Amino acid sequence: MKTTTVNPGNKKVQLEDVALALGLSKSTVSRAISGKGRISTETRERVNECIREMNYRPNMIAKSLSESRTYNVGVVIPMDSNDAEAPFFQTCLTGIARECAVRNYDAIIIGTEKDDLSQLKRVVENRKVDGVIITRPLSDNSMETLLCENGMPFVVIGRSMLNGAITVDSNHKDGCRELTSYLLISNQPEKIGLIMGNMDHTVNKSRYEGFESAFATVGAKPAIDMVYTGIESPLQFSKAVSALLKQEPRCIICGDDMICMKLLAELNNLLTAIPEDIRVASFYDSVHLDNYIPSVTSLIFDAGKLGAVSASELIEMLDGNSGKNVMLDFQLLIRKSTM
Repeated sequence: MKTTTVNPGNKKVQLEDVALALGLSKSTVSRAISGKGRISTETRERVNECIREMNYRPNMIAKSLSESRTYNVGVVIPMDSNDAEAPFFQTCLTGIARECAVRNYDAIIIGTEKDDLSQLKRVVENRKVDGVIITRPLSDNSMETLLCENGMPFVVIGRSMLNGAITVDSNHKDGCRELTSYLLISNQPEKIGLIMGNMDHTVNKSRYEGFESAFATVGAKPAIDMVYTGIESPLQFSKAVSALLKQEPRCIICGDDMICMKLLAELNNLLTAIPEDIRVASFYDSVHLDNYIPSVTSLIFDAGKLGAVSASELIEMLDGNSGKNVMLDFQLLIRKSTM
């Protein structure tokens, strides 16, 4: 039998209002909503239909107290990242926030720096969140170790060096191998250069492994004087580019979009034509490269989907389900900068 209900004046509906409208006890309605306890399918359907019609929203404070949950998910954002990295973290955070909202959770930002995890430690020890998402893992596992020691569920976006950690990552290794292999078809191995950033970031480790494996498939190794890693400061970048250009590379691969933008600007200042004089490619594409002419060959990874899937996996874990590792695909865009 279908029950028709109304909510006069659009007042905030309480659990007892739903129970009264259906002629059921509050405990029966509560069990039907939570899915716990013995409730017939017919009763559960009646309750669900009624709460939709009456626009009932559970009291999250009472719910969190009764279930010992905060319904908050902590999102670790590196405070030592530069403004140029903002598009990735913003897109990723948007994906997390949307997925959390669908599941009645809130995303709480936790700022950290490489040598300062005090905010993360404070949030975790005070149990202000139910679980944590790490957006940029480091090779020392410091964040994962802290969370494990405090019994805090977590998901890592990217590659974790901690055995058993649940990760949601993009397939950087295969993507970078495919891009490098494409360039090896038309360039001599010893004429391909590489400039990469901080190798403490596990994503750069994966990208470099893909770069190396492409050379291995053709029985070659990257030339030592053509590879520059750990490049972070302007001075390091300037020295790396100067040394690399002395080797007369035919192609230069950049570890990410920001290094690529700096390289393109430097080559432009030197009146170096792309791709006629030097071909340029990037292991990561972003809005920063969208308007460059000629368009830049690069790899596309979906940051928004990374965030959404990581939030979904974490909340599944919080609901008592087993977490699983997820590897998302990539897209290689061959553009004019390497043609």
